[in-house]
Amino acid sequence: MTQEQNKRAPTQLQSERVINIIVREHQGLWRVIDLMDMLEQDMNINAKQPDELLLTTIFDYIEHFSDRVHSQPTEIFLYKLLREKSPETGPLLDKLERGYVIGHEKLQELRQLLKNCMVQWPDGREAFGHGLGRFSAALRKHIKKEEGVVIPRAREILNEDDWGAIVVARDQQDDPLFGERVREEFRELRHKIISLTPERLGGLGLAHSPRVTAHREGQEMLSIKGLVSSYGQIEVLHDVDITINAGEIVSLVGANGAGKSTLLMTISGLQSADKGQLLFDGEDLSTISADKRVTKGIVQVPEGRQVFKDMTVYDNLLLGAYTRSGDAEIQSDIERIYSKFPILRQKRYNLAGELSGGQQQMLAMGRALMSRPRLLLLDEPSMGLAPLIIEEIFEIIRELKDEGMTIFLVEQNASQALALADRGYVLETGNVVLTGTGKELLSNEKVREAYLGM
Repeated sequence: MTQEQNKRAPTQLQSERVINIIVREHQGLWRVIDLMDMLEQDMNINAKQPDELLLTTIFDYIEHFSDRVHSQPTEIFLYKLLREKSPETGPLLDKLERGYVIGHEKLQELRQLLKNCMVQWPDGREAFGHGLGRFSAALRKHIKKEEGVVIPRAREILNEDDWGAIVVARDQQDDPLFGERVREEFRELRHKIISLTPERLGGLGLAHSPRVTAHREGQEMLSIKGLVSSYGQIEVLHDVDITINAGEIVSLVGANGAGKSTLLMTISGLQSADKGQLLFDGEDLSTISADKRVTKGIVQVPEGRQVFKDMTVYDNLLLGAYTRSGDAEIQSDIERIYSKFPILRQKRYNLAGELSGGQQQMLAMGRALMSRPRLLLLDEPSMGLAPLIIEEIFEIIRELKDEGMTIFLVEQNASQALALADRGYVLETGNVVLTGTGKELLSNEKVREAYLGM
């Protein structure tokens, strides 16, 4: 081997090392695009309603790829060198960058079309199918330009020192293309996609939660009008009007003693109503007992957790399914709860009283979910918990909303509750004094002063 060949050998190995990383990531993206095409065919030809969780996960992967890899290509060392060494390649890189900006916008439109399709099925199928097809075609065209022009140009222009510098930079945490941490993020998302994809389409087909209220999303679920409730001679709630629509998180904030817990107990049937109307899916709740309301899908996670402390975690979860039959489905749901709250699997044979406060809150929520609620009432879920545990609890609430669950959240932590809410109400001494979207209430001066300490 000549001296010149000795110099070139490591360069070739380094260039192949870098290009192989790019190609592997592109291959992952190609497979995801192929899966989108199969899901589109499944929807159009087999008239199957879209799997919203799977498609949302796919969109998350593509958006993550776009954001981390292509949103600012000058930060990618390969692109930076290519611009410097081959100015004529600049316009193409600029075009690719613009394509990803437009692609990001189209992806948000596609997410909305998917939501519309789920709510309006089958009427929303055509618009979503066309949008999905156009997006897949544009993404394929984009990748072909990268593989057909950018990589060959880089092979031609970049020298040994350039490729060596790229290899050195490849595992830097901040490098959006070659950083090991970033590639690990992509692997995790791909694994989730594979897990959710049906076996007939080449995935693992693991069971996952469907959107529990998607077919009714946006329709009125709970209507409260003129509600009055008292403890003896003391009237606690005064002509309360509240509406909760399917698929929403509605937050109720207020100081201690405002009547928040009384309102929840009245909805769940643990507190009687003196006057007023409570309708659930148009049905009058006044003659329906608390246990029958659970059967209908109204389930409360009480303030202070109130788990059965002398029973195991597993038995507490089983009690949550007392209105149901079918052992196989119940065991499947317990596994689903364990996947949401991994600590409960670890502690499943422990007595509930041995758990920490945060773990007991997770158990109380898991027990409620075992009844497959349609309306989940959460009473002060963050009370007495450490900040990190509070963040985890609110992240779980956010996941439940993404699955389509309707949630009425009573919470003293107004900033967290309203940031998460579609709409909110402010209760003062038994009266609703303010209502609006979560964002509107967060920016309201009265709310900021009274509940946010601003």
